[in-house]
Amino acid sequence: NAFEDGFNVFISGMSRGVDIIAAEIVIDMKNRGLPVKLICASPYRNFESKWNIIWQSRYNAVLSAADLVRYICEDYETSCFFKRNRWMVDHCARVIAVYDGKGGGTKLTIDYARNRNVPVAFTGAY
Repeated sequence: NAFEDGFNVFISGMSRGVDIIAAEIVIDMKNRGLPVKLICASPYRNFESKWNIIWQSRYNAVLSAADLVRYICEDYETSCFFKRNRWMVDHCARVIAVYDGKGGGTKLTIDYARNRNVPVAFTGAY
């Protein structure tokens, strides 16, 4: 795993699902006394506002526990997710992705990371 490989700063893109679950794992590691830090890279302010209350609560709990929260765009714009994904790659030493083998933002992010010689660890098909 990344922690055992010497990584101790983790960035989450803060989307529902894997992003928030991964951030919660890092918070759990922090709560157990492990020397890790969490950066939340949210695509824009109030990103979670249209989600159901359970996901909103989880999102806000993660933001509250993060070491740094970075809003990539102030407000929604069509390119905010693209910008967020590139920002994360540009600020990391390894990308960890869950990928279903289909096109979309995760594929573009993996390709961008590989083009920038950032190692990619993922589960799924590629």
